[in-house]
Amino acid sequence: MPELPDELIRTNAILDEYVKIHDSIFKFSWRKALSSVPGLFKTTDFGAHFIDLDRLVTKLAAISAALKAEPGALEGSHHYTEALLETIRALRDICRRFYEQSQGDLGKYPMAEYHTDLKTYEVLMNKCQGLGAALNQRIRNTQVEPEG
Repeated sequence: MPELPDELIRTNAILDEYVKIHDSIFKFSWRKALSSVPGLFKTTDFGAHFIDLDRLVTKLAAISAALKAEPGALEGSHHYTEALLETIRALRDICRRFYEQSQGDLGKYPMAEYHTDLKTYEVLMNKCQGLGAALNQRIRNTQVEPEG
């Protein structure tokens, strides 16, 4: 059974980190629901998320470039890493805008712009999930050993 390329293993590690950040921002929790009560819970640290996502973008951009340059890369792997990269960049930009807003200018990120950015992010996320599912299927198909 062939082993996964190192780039795909590193991409999966980046995906895990990204999902944790996504979930900490969007997943429902009572902590977030009650965060409007002053002093009861900490608010989302968009500055820290921006820094973490920016680090992931840098790592994933290098992996994507390596996959693009690799002639024998698994079909679909570069398209998937590019889609994941676009998705992470979109979330990073949302976090940056919220961080800037949290620094004092409440009109810095109007809700209409946020909703537009969020819709774009959701489209990118769905595209990434579809490409990821296709890549996983391709990996499973190449790892099946013939009987005989």
